[in-house]
Amino acid sequence: MSFKSLYASDIHGSDMLWRKFINAASFYGVEALIMGGDIAGKAVIPIVCRNHSFYAPGFAGERAFTEDELPALERRIRDIGQYPHRMSEDELAQVENDQGAIDALFQQIMKETLERWLRLAEERLRGKGVRLYVMLGNDDEPALHDVLAASPVVVDCEDHTVELGEGFQMLSCGFANPTPWHSSREMPEEELQRHLENLAGQLLDPARSVFNLHVPPIQTPIDTAPVVDENLRPVIQGGSILMGPAGSRAVRNVIECYQPLIALHGHIHESRGIVKIGKTVCINPGSAYGEGVLHGALFELDKRKGLKRYQLISG
Repeated sequence: MSFKSLYASDIHGSDMLWRKFINAASFYGVEALIMGGDIAGKAVIPIVCRNHSFYAPGFAGERAFTEDELPALERRIRDIGQYPHRMSEDELAQVENDQGAIDALFQQIMKETLERWLRLAEERLRGKGVRLYVMLGNDDEPALHDVLAASPVVVDCEDHTVELGEGFQMLSCGFANPTPWHSSREMPEEELQRHLENLAGQLLDPARSVFNLHVPPIQTPIDTAPVVDENLRPVIQGGSILMGPAGSRAVRNVIECYQPLIALHGHIHESRGIVKIGKTVCINPGSAYGEGVLHGALFELDKRKGLKRYQLISG
């Protein structure tokens, strides 16, 4: 017996990519959907009412919109991974210089968006026998765990092993090694390795497992990212952006040690590809969320053959 799974990651709040991800279960005929982290968006776009017109200066400059045009505008904003929010000029003035109020509004909208996504998943996956696994990434707020826990349709697979079926298990970790952006969920390499070792110790047979690790292994073709300076600007060398390794030594160490069948990664959007570390197939499908393109990886596990086939997909 065998079953097919689809993995994707780093959709960063894009409504369009979440819809594509959920709809892909039927399109590709998979039994499991795995979302590998960085699911939340990065910005709220105020839509301000002024003199019976509406403005979204952070998205459309000074163009005025009618109320009838707002649904289409909001959809365009959501599809590229940002959060539209209607408010008056007074409401905007109350929060724009109050970081605490901005953070509270951002968290509220993130939670509401994820709740809406999970309702959509429940509606479209109902009765299809598809298992949905979602974990947070390093950019995601820990409070989103509560939203995942409240949903009847999703398994928050982070930090424990789950049974995929046919004797295969999956371990998941959405934390990253330190980054220049000091995101909300990072660990020093030594701590990350201890954490991953503890997770791997829960597996019955690591050689018949799936490692769902947000960060790719260091010094591979799937962990290359732009090098940035102390101001987070890309470093230019010889007229081109300087690229360098941004993956994790801890992740590489545990893959080399435990040799799972397949390791699934995201985090580095630019490094779409497949590489082998020993016997392990490591995949980073990459991310093009701002372009509305879902990058993913299809793979099939077979009870007798192990990892039967795998491929990158886009759509």
